[in-house]
Order: sequence, then C-alpha cells, then structure tokens
Amino acid sequence: MTEPYVFTGTILPERAPITLQFSAGFRHFHSGVEGTARVSIVLNQLAVHVSTEHEWDIFDLRNVVLSLVQGQLAMVGYLLGHAYEVQLARAISLSRGIDRVFGIDVPCVSGRCAAEHIDASLAELRILASGENGIYISRCFEDLRLAMKNADDTAFYCYRALESLRHHCALLSGQPDADKKVQWELFRKAAACEESSIRAIKSEADPLRHGAINPNQHDRAGILTVTWDIVGAYVKNAASGFNASVA
Repeated sequence: MTEPYVFTGTILPERAPITLQFSAGFRHFHSGVEGTARVSIVLNQLAVHVSTEHEWDIFDLRNVVLSLVQGQLAMVGYLLGHAYEVQLARAISLSRGIDRVFGIDVPCVSGRCAAEHIDASLAELRILASGENGIYISRCFEDLRLAMKNADDTAFYCYRALESLRHHCALLSGQPDADKKVQWELFRKAAACEESSIRAIKSEADPLRHGAINPNQHDRAGILTVTWDIVGAYVKNAASGFNASVA
C-alpha cells in the first residue's frame, strides 16, 4: 500500500478544547481524484492521514484537507455555537520526498510591499480605513484575508472586496445613490482597470455568491493577482485624493 500523506496542525482557539476522530472519503471537485482521510483531533492537536494513489501537488492536497476538516468543524461549531479554525502546519510523505512546513504567504501576491515600506504603507491604509467611509476599506481587506485562506471561495471574496471599494468610491465621489453602472465606471477610473478584468472575477464569483459550486474555477493565482492589482491601484489613487478626478 502507498504510504499515506500525513498532515499535522492545530484547531484554534486552543482555549476551547476539542477532541474528535472520524474517517471520510473525498473526491476533489475540480479533478475528480479520490482519497480517504483519517482525522484525529486530540485536545486541539490535529493529525490527518490521507490515503490516495494520486501524486498530489502538496498545496492542492493541503487545501482539500483543510476544506474537509473545516467542514466537519463547521458542523460541530453549529451544534455547539463555537467558531473553530483549522491551522495546518506540516505535511509529510517520506517516500515521496515531502516534508514541508507551510508558511502563511500566498506566493502570487506576497512580497509586493518591501519590508522597509510596511510602516509607511500601513499608515496610509489606516487613514483610508478611518472615518465614516472607512468601513468599506476595512471590509475589503478582511475579504482579501478570507480569499487567501479559503481556496474554494477565492473568487467570491475577491469580488466582494471590489464591491466594497465600489461603495467607497461612490461615497467619496458624491454618488452614493447612483446606478451601479455609474458607480462601477467611477471605480474603474479610480482603479485604472479594464471592465473585462472585473467581469472575469465576477463570472467566477457568481455561482459562489448564489450558493452554488463553481466547477470551472481553476486559476486561483490569476484571480488573486488581478484583484491585488486593482486594489493596489485604487488605494494609491484614493490616498492621493482621487475623488476630484473621478467625480
């Protein structure tokens, strides 16, 4: 029998003890590849043994395991009224030459801001996120955080982040009650982006926004990259007082 992949991690918060064991078969929605996972949680310490004949990209398999365990904990959380979060730290399959500790970065969007510029950039963002309209900036960045953490729902969170910025732009432009088409035009001008870029994200997000599954989402890196480009351009323009130029 092929050696299983072993994942280890932690269930957060650790101050809310949980112990749970279960086994479950799974089928990767996009590729159709099948496998079986044996999950053991003992006092919030997580171990998952994945049996499969497929040679996985370890990041794809991590996302499958994360979704599987988080889904079970979502049901437990519903029953108990608890909000648990899964943190996968390591994957091991020695026969395949795999022993990886996962970082928290998403390679396609990490490293955009040099370490020496973090303080200045953060101060700029704090200003945008303050005041009555700042809630839309805060919501945008929270959705981008969720987009990085939830692979299957990346497009959903990316598009909702852009929708928050559309509202922010409309308010600063004095057009909070304008038709959505007008607001999107204002936002695209402020973000210096093409309509096709936003529509591409929307088309991936629409099934997810309506509770369906999107079997066609395959370019997660592309969705994240384009979203980061749009948000970055918008934030830069907004910080320099774009409202006069787009109103």
